[in-house]
Amino acid sequence: MVNKQKDIAKAFLEGIVTDKVREVYDLYTLPNFIHHNGFYSGDRDSLLEGMVDSNKIFPNKKLTIKLAVAEPPYVTLLSRVQITEAKEVAVVHIYRFEGEKIAEMWDVSQEAPDNSPNENGMF
Repeated sequence: MVNKQKDIAKAFLEGIVTDKVREVYDLYTLPNFIHHNGFYSGDRDSLLEGMVDSNKIFPNKKLTIKLAVAEPPYVTLLSRVQITEAKEVAVVHIYRFEGEKIAEMWDVSQEAPDNSPNENGMF
């Protein structure tokens, strides 16, 4: 089940940065899915519409999942998102599963600074 949940979390995240947002929401989240993103109401449909809008505004963004860690019922993904040529963001998503569906999500992001003094980078 652990690997299946990691695969679902990855497929969901990869899908929400494409034109398949509604499809992956229907496939991978529970109808009563909630989230903790501070920019949207906490219900499923608000975040879904926000992701649809984001993809319209930034149609060329690229996602690279760098790390996936599972401790049931949670899966955590560290990702690199190239929003525009000039804007790159590190994002951590934490998903809580109920069986094979995502029930709850947290996300935290940090824009990659230009000329960072950290020789290890953000990824």
